[in-house]
Amino acid sequence: MRSLSSAVSPYSWKHSALVDPSKCVDDAVGVNDLLVMPEVLTEQEEQIVSDECIKLLRRRRYEEDHWDSVIIKFKEMERSRWSAETARILDKVRQAPIIPQDLVYFPPVHVIDLAEDGYIKPHVDSIKFSGQVVAGVNLLSPSIMRFKEEEGESIVDAFLPRRSMYMMTGRIRYHYTHEILPGMQLFRGTEPVNRTRRISIMIRDVHPDHLH
Repeated sequence: MRSLSSAVSPYSWKHSALVDPSKCVDDAVGVNDLLVMPEVLTEQEEQIVSDECIKLLRRRRYEEDHWDSVIIKFKEMERSRWSAETARILDKVRQAPIIPQDLVYFPPVHVIDLAEDGYIKPHVDSIKFSGQVVAGVNLLSPSIMRFKEEEGESIVDAFLPRRSMYMMTGRIRYHYTHEILPGMQLFRGTEPVNRTRRISIMIRDVHPDHLH
């Protein structure tokens, strides 16, 4: 596995106002294993991308259950062909400072349209096909993403405002489940976050075994 940069990112979960690390007692989590970057897109760019996704998914019904029972009430697609405007915006996303630039990424992005009353259950993304980076752009609604240690008690909550982006790697990627919490939640126990319809744009790198 290729080693990612060891320089501490300004978007590190350790120092971010968007991350609550108060229930994390796992010293093995790297300082850059979770990064959260606000305002990776402008409001206009968010509108362009979300409108195109909604249009492409409009004939599909919200599915009640994912094939592996992880996502409830959702639509999804993988797509590499976009309008010129959206393609430009997605190129900008791929160049975001929280995305390691020395890896090979899947050309299609994975789009998940989560209904207002839908949610994503705790899971670890497949380690068979995708590599060491899972990143997502959060559109249309603020969300709370919760990370739970699989064989321990540590919990890390990330507040994802609209137009923010997160990147997980290392121990968070492989040894923590992640989930999107439903409905109204409290971040840090005091700050209300009302999650409504959410579109996420997922970016993953190719597993080294599948590069050749």
